[in-house]
Amino acid sequence: MIHSSESEPFRLLERVLQSSDLVDPWGRPFRDFLQQNQWLLNWVLYGRKEDKKEEMVEILMKIWKEKRLDITSEDVEKGLREKGIRPQKFFWLEFLRGRTLEEYLVDVMVGRAQDIEIARGKEIPEEVKTAIDSHLQKILPIRIQDLKDIIVSAVQSRELHYGPERWAYYFVARWMEENKDPLWEKIVNASIKFFAARDGKNVEEWMKSKNLDPNKLSIEDDNFREKYEIWVPAVSAKYIYGHFFPIGRYEDPKKYLDGMFLALESPMGGRGIEEWLRLANPYQYYFLIEEANKQAGKEIFAVALDFEHMLSLRIDPEKVIDLLPENGGKQVRIIHAGWPSTLAPAHIPIEIGSDQQLYLYKMYYKLRQKGFGKDDRDYYIIFERGGPETFHQSIVALRLIIETLEKDIPPEKLIEHPEFFGLDISQILSPERQRVVIREHAFDPLKGLIMVPEEEHGFLGRAAVEKGKVEEWRKGRYR
Repeated sequence: MIHSSESEPFRLLERVLQSSDLVDPWGRPFRDFLQQNQWLLNWVLYGRKEDKKEEMVEILMKIWKEKRLDITSEDVEKGLREKGIRPQKFFWLEFLRGRTLEEYLVDVMVGRAQDIEIARGKEIPEEVKTAIDSHLQKILPIRIQDLKDIIVSAVQSRELHYGPERWAYYFVARWMEENKDPLWEKIVNASIKFFAARDGKNVEEWMKSKNLDPNKLSIEDDNFREKYEIWVPAVSAKYIYGHFFPIGRYEDPKKYLDGMFLALESPMGGRGIEEWLRLANPYQYYFLIEEANKQAGKEIFAVALDFEHMLSLRIDPEKVIDLLPENGGKQVRIIHAGWPSTLAPAHIPIEIGSDQQLYLYKMYYKLRQKGFGKDDRDYYIIFERGGPETFHQSIVALRLIIETLEKDIPPEKLIEHPEFFGLDISQILSPERQRVVIREHAFDPLKGLIMVPEEEHGFLGRAAVEKGKVEEWRKGRYR
């Protein structure tokens, strides 16, 4: 069992220095991924899958001849947009460190017009203009091609940049979107459903409140892209998926999972970044597990639920369970049980008859209605022990929960089953046992206050005292 997400949150990468030595979801150099998918480079340059270099040069030259040294990035942006060429501004602002592609192209044109700079304020001979225009006509295609080569080189550089991992996420997201990758479509939709449910709205209401267009759930859309919590989990899931379905020289790890599975568990929330982790919601990584098991033809992944961790991430376990597919509980093979607390890792014991015991039962019952523990496979409910003083009642409480679950007793019917709350005659909280304890200790406050020596052990206990077996005798009285 491993945590589903421990990497630096995506939105913090821009302030983190990293090597640009990137890989694709299958562990191959990211340079190779881009070279195999040249259309992605066209996409960031032109906003189109096709190579529009010649058309872009034609547009730039037309604007140049009209504006000369007065050309601006706004002129270039407008001219390109009118012809349907829309460079991905968000990418270039990151890649060119705060500059747009249009600003870069203006600098190329103006920088190559040094003769005009020299002749500023004078009448410029037509032959000079013609020479400069001819030079730009030759140099612009080279500079545009250079941009592609610079990207391909940069993603394999060992030099430090601020958050180059973001570049890989943008490209992979666009690739998944274009190829209708099941993980993209399922996890993006799951994210939207979860956040809508969390806010008490239906999907349509929630999307409207966030200014999201259901027809523009694309990395190209600024509003969608900036809501990282919706799409970053899909790309993260693809990277995990790729590790188990390798392409090329890497060994296939699935062969080591014969007879066992790898369970993904929500990590603990960090202060201030509770909702920023890349793939922390079980409802999101459920679809990774479903898809991986389907492709493998066997169970290699499973879901592990830890309510304490989920609550620390502001993830309501009940919302997650309600949103799981009809048989989604069958993918949940492990539960880390404990008093549900947001202060992870608290590992507080579960007291018999407590509200926490009842809450856990309600959640597990919901999960069981979706298949958890209803077939002949092994399912595990594990109490995470925090110390020697914390687990005694917890084990009994969990045993009562499991025994009652196996009887499929609805939570609202528990009032008819006092044994669930430890009130059965054979259990520690039963009225009969409590009466015995009360009766045996009724006169404890009078000890030392009367002249006649107290008979603490009784006739049967005297032999135990003589043989040094007092504790064993005392415990045996209440069994």
